[in-house]
Amino acid sequence: MTEIYALVAGTLYGLLIGIIPSAGATTGLVALFGFISYFANEPYLGVIFCMAVVAASTTGDTYTGVLLGIPGANSAAATMVDGFPLAQKGQATYAITAAVTTSTVNGLLWGTLTFALLPWYTNLIMILGIPELWAFTILALATVGFVSSRWWIRSIIAITVGIGLGFVGTDPVTNADRYTLGWEYLGDGIQLMPLVAGLFAVPELVDGLKRRLSTSDSTDQFGQTIQGIRAVWTSKWDALRGGFIGAFIGLLPGLGGAMADWMAYGSTVAAHSNEEFGKGNIKGVIGPEGANNAQKATSMIPTVLFGIPGAPFAAVIMALFMYLGFELGTPDLAYDNRFFDSLTFGFMWATVLVGIFCVLFTRYISAITRVPYKYYFPLLLVFITWACVQYTGGWEDYFMLAVCSLLGILCKRYKFSRPGLVIGFILAERVEALTLQITKLYSIETLITRPIFVILAIVTTGVFAWGITSKRRLDYA
Repeated sequence: MTEIYALVAGTLYGLLIGIIPSAGATTGLVALFGFISYFANEPYLGVIFCMAVVAASTTGDTYTGVLLGIPGANSAAATMVDGFPLAQKGQATYAITAAVTTSTVNGLLWGTLTFALLPWYTNLIMILGIPELWAFTILALATVGFVSSRWWIRSIIAITVGIGLGFVGTDPVTNADRYTLGWEYLGDGIQLMPLVAGLFAVPELVDGLKRRLSTSDSTDQFGQTIQGIRAVWTSKWDALRGGFIGAFIGLLPGLGGAMADWMAYGSTVAAHSNEEFGKGNIKGVIGPEGANNAQKATSMIPTVLFGIPGAPFAAVIMALFMYLGFELGTPDLAYDNRFFDSLTFGFMWATVLVGIFCVLFTRYISAITRVPYKYYFPLLLVFITWACVQYTGGWEDYFMLAVCSLLGILCKRYKFSRPGLVIGFILAERVEALTLQITKLYSIETLITRPIFVILAIVTTGVFAWGITSKRRLDYA
């Protein structure tokens, strides 16, 4: 019974976070650091709660994008392009129902393929050695640096800065402090919590204060609900194509939902070149909404199996699970069937519940978005600040959050990849350890005899080449 309570609580919390403008899954998860200790005695309930938050907030993101023209998260921005014009025409319920239906169906489809089979995917860990893990880690950095942003030079700088920040703390070889500038507070390294909050949550909250848009009330709520469901069936191939794109992007470490949604939107536009988009085409809602929950599901594969975040929200999930005693990417976790059952239960049932809530209660849920954003801002900021000052509770925590927030705002303003920076930070220890091991234990002649390593090296080289030459990349930092 307690599992159901955790599921419902996570679903309602995630839905609320998703509805709040410019919040999204990452912000909602960041705020959980202040409460995650309540699950210390029942860590598996914490896993259910966190996964329910991810699934529900992803679906809830649609509301503000459609109703206000302010995406609940970056991954909902593509839906806004045609969803908001529909809302301005009084067809908000039509757009939201189509979006929620598409998101729910793809979430269940790709969630089943991901979580039901995830214990079997863990066999991959057993066949990968140090060279393959090193090559996979470099591929992850290349993917986020050269694919997720068109400013690849700035992405390299951001990744380098992230790795440098990850080196702050204790030298694993000499056990001496390094790069701490004599500040004892940094002896255990920079804490992940204020860095993630400063890079992602605070800049988006500040950005939300700058935008003010309005929408029109829907008429014929029931009729528009039925029309929205029918529209998904009529455009089922757009929905399934979007889901496939989202699932594929989720497998690639570090890209996140924004790229998946924009690629799905672009493919939908290309598939209907004779139609007009950007002024209220329901297919422009269905296509990208097919990608969001699918991407969230499959991004857990690299996160759980290799300890490499599949998206920014997954970096926060990793930190939350560490608080609960689960270290992702380790062979020991592969034998914890209850952990995998909790992942599956939380994500799949939350996807079902939030879909039902949204379809049945859209009129009432939509009313939340009419509350002025200025009332959300201080509440969220207080929650995030509180979560970030649990390390020591002293002025150092506040100072670190302020510095990281300034860094995040500057990165967003000047297009330095924030996903690249945080993934560089998270993978710094792994990059260092694997690099030391591979240089001491393997020679070039030995490495070229390992087929998986060679394939990963070729793919990484291809990503570098494509990233430098291509101009069709996500305009997101």
